[in-house]
Amino acid sequence: MRYKIIHELPGRIRLLLRVPRRPVIERSRIEALFADREGVERVEFQHRTGSLLVHYNGGSRVREMILDTVQEAPLSFASAPRLRGGRREDRLDGKKRAVIASGSLLLASPFIPAPVRPFLALYGAMPILKKGILSLVGKGRLNIDVLDASAIGVAAGMRDYRTVGVISFLLKLGDYLEEWTRQRSRRMLSSMVQVVDEYAWVRREGREERVRTEEIAGGEIVVVRTGSRIPVDGVVAGGEAMVNQSSMTGESLPVMKRKGVTVHAGTVVEEGTLAVRTTAAGSRTRIARIVKVIEESEERKAEVQNYAERLADRIVPYTFLLSGLTYAFTGNPVRSASVLLVDYSCAIRLSTPLAIMAGMVKAARRGVLIKGGKFVEALAQADVFVLDKTGTLTGAAPAVAEVVPFDGYSREYILRHAACVEEHFPHPVATAVVQKAREEGVIHEEEHGEVEYIVAHGIASALNGRRILIGSRHFISEDEGIDTSRAEEVIRSLAERGLSILYMAIDRELAGIIAIDDPLRDDTGVFLRKLDEAGIKRVIMLTGDNEATARSVAERLGIREYHAQALPDTKAEIIRKLKESGHRVAVVGDGINDSPALALADVGIAMKHGADIAKEASDVLLMDGDLTAIIDAKRVSRTVMSLVGRNFRYIAGINSVLIGLGLSGAISPALSALLHNATTVLVTLNSLSPLAGKDGGADNRTSPAGGRGDWEARGHTVRPYSGTGAIEYSGENR
Repeated sequence: MRYKIIHELPGRIRLLLRVPRRPVIERSRIEALFADREGVERVEFQHRTGSLLVHYNGGSRVREMILDTVQEAPLSFASAPRLRGGRREDRLDGKKRAVIASGSLLLASPFIPAPVRPFLALYGAMPILKKGILSLVGKGRLNIDVLDASAIGVAAGMRDYRTVGVISFLLKLGDYLEEWTRQRSRRMLSSMVQVVDEYAWVRREGREERVRTEEIAGGEIVVVRTGSRIPVDGVVAGGEAMVNQSSMTGESLPVMKRKGVTVHAGTVVEEGTLAVRTTAAGSRTRIARIVKVIEESEERKAEVQNYAERLADRIVPYTFLLSGLTYAFTGNPVRSASVLLVDYSCAIRLSTPLAIMAGMVKAARRGVLIKGGKFVEALAQADVFVLDKTGTLTGAAPAVAEVVPFDGYSREYILRHAACVEEHFPHPVATAVVQKAREEGVIHEEEHGEVEYIVAHGIASALNGRRILIGSRHFISEDEGIDTSRAEEVIRSLAERGLSILYMAIDRELAGIIAIDDPLRDDTGVFLRKLDEAGIKRVIMLTGDNEATARSVAERLGIREYHAQALPDTKAEIIRKLKESGHRVAVVGDGINDSPALALADVGIAMKHGADIAKEASDVLLMDGDLTAIIDAKRVSRTVMSLVGRNFRYIAGINSVLIGLGLSGAISPALSALLHNATTVLVTLNSLSPLAGKDGGADNRTSPAGGRGDWEARGHTVRPYSGTGAIEYSGENR
């Protein structure tokens, strides 16, 4: 194997290997050349750059052994079995060989004896004829394969064997170009979601160990050097580097990463060294989730995609009808064959799914994972946005503002036992209570019995033989029948300040309340303003808080339609009625209690920090938790749907012109086939245009949202919806 020394220090040498770009050589195969070689301490190979870095000890003897090993390494690595996509590449090679053979036969036809030409022409056309017969007889389908076979059959019936050869060549060429376009499309899409290397260097017990990427645990420190692909999602714990993250964001230039900055698996360190503290590895990384969703997206086709496929199937019989009528009125089989060689089906079938997939990748670069084509379409059409409050409009990082004891209990007692029970549930409010106890040095030993979480209500447990309840007013007062009247004045005062209320009862008596302050997210105002600019005239806030708290938050944000005291079934009912009234509804939420609404919506959008069940029920996931990314994803979705519509018009218009020219005899069947196939490829490539432009939406995220008066000035229509329920603190805020 040829190489070049590009950098060398005592005990360290970096080589540039002359290795093929395709197929990709496994990193482990190169590094395995030095396994158990005396004096070699560490080996790193990066296929992307062809760089081989070897750390060694033992002086010139070991150095020479390293160079000899590289030089003697066989180039058989390049012929390694294709682990992924091999069948597709083999299929493309087969179609390429068929085109070359058919073209060669066509060029040689003038020199072939006349008696032999019919047999050679029909032999070359046999694969096309066979596909058509199998589709018609075997499957009972009148599709594009039957069209192609019929065109060749007409030419053969006319004993025009040169035309048979030309049509066969052009159909094979078109087939090859379509397959080539598909493969190029896949490569363009997969360039954004390249998998990470199989191995990584992890710092354990003061030394670096080479471990499989899938074995890296959360919190471990991964060391990534120049030329290496970052194998995990994480936060930089040390070092500085320029990182190329074009695969994730589309940025053309590398960006500086230093301590405290987030990095993602699949991005490449171009210069420098990083120590990354792992937050997600293997299938949990952002890039792995993108790959999985894109691979599964075919199962969630957009309605426009299903329509395109149905339309393509329906067009074929009409093409036969038009061809038959042409022959009936003109008696010219050549003009009849011209009609058969121009169809709308293949371009429609190919361009629509590629446009949708390109849009999904574009949205993923902005941190929005759309789980299927149907949700690209739904997001583009959404005209009502229903927003959860806690964790969505607010920052999912609430804090305890007040602790008010009753009935002789001390403040310290209420906080200690509330924290003791709440620490069993990883909810932002529970975390706030536990954090407050920690800040005040309140020690809460495990004195309670088994803790029971009651969805949308609260928590129940036992404390020294006494029943302890923590949760919403609906849970404490209405479900459990506990009198809260003594706290009405305090509750009213806290609610007017926009605070949420957590109730605590012991032995059927109100023991205390905890007021929670849930500050607004930094990007909430910008998000609401951009929703308005995007033409969304109806925005609804849902919350389990009481009327005063809900009104306070809504007024601060300029949201004029809200529903307080909303239980999960209430939220679902609101979504159902909106859909019944003809709206396309998008729901943004993060909690367990948002799951029914997320599942019922036309498109459910979950936050990355939300409950697992909410993320599972959602159709769209905000991978970076940035609300404004929803606007970018909606813009991309609209662009994609507009592109699909334009493609329809291009396909219909161009192919109709070709059919008209064929009917008039202005062009031959062979030229019709050539122009038709060229049109198909061009329209298909146009479907990938969403990947070509820069990602937008990152430049207007700092402007504050206008207040209520500002929204009114922009002409918002208010259509209030009557709220239901009677709780102040529901599972929404749990």
